[in-house]
Amino acid sequence: MTQPNGLDHIDIVVDDVPLMRGFFEAVGFVVIRQTDHGGGAVELRFPGPGDQPILELTPRAGANGATRPLGLRHMALRVADIEATLAELTGRGLRVDKPPRVIPETGRRLANLIDPAGNSLQLVEG
Repeated sequence: MTQPNGLDHIDIVVDDVPLMRGFFEAVGFVVIRQTDHGGGAVELRFPGPGDQPILELTPRAGANGATRPLGLRHMALRVADIEATLAELTGRGLRVDKPPRVIPETGRRLANLIDPAGNSLQLVEG
């Protein structure tokens, strides 16, 4: 059975990305990347040894001027083979919003499962 092999990242929408970045850095998170996608998000690695998950802080105001609700935007699970995982999960009747795609700013392949309430659970190949 193909299944996720861990947490990749959690994306949280915040009012003030620099302020929240400073808070998480003070706690021990390490900035790994500032991105242009999402209107200027920052990705921080959770504290601890090894390949810890990422916390993504996304601004409330998007690049297109639209605003997002504050709080959890989505969680993402790591998968070894996104195509095989999606084939298995869609075979079980789960829905995907669109085929896997590469995010140019990060180079990562991802797809979103849609839960029964219409929320995204992201799958990231890696």
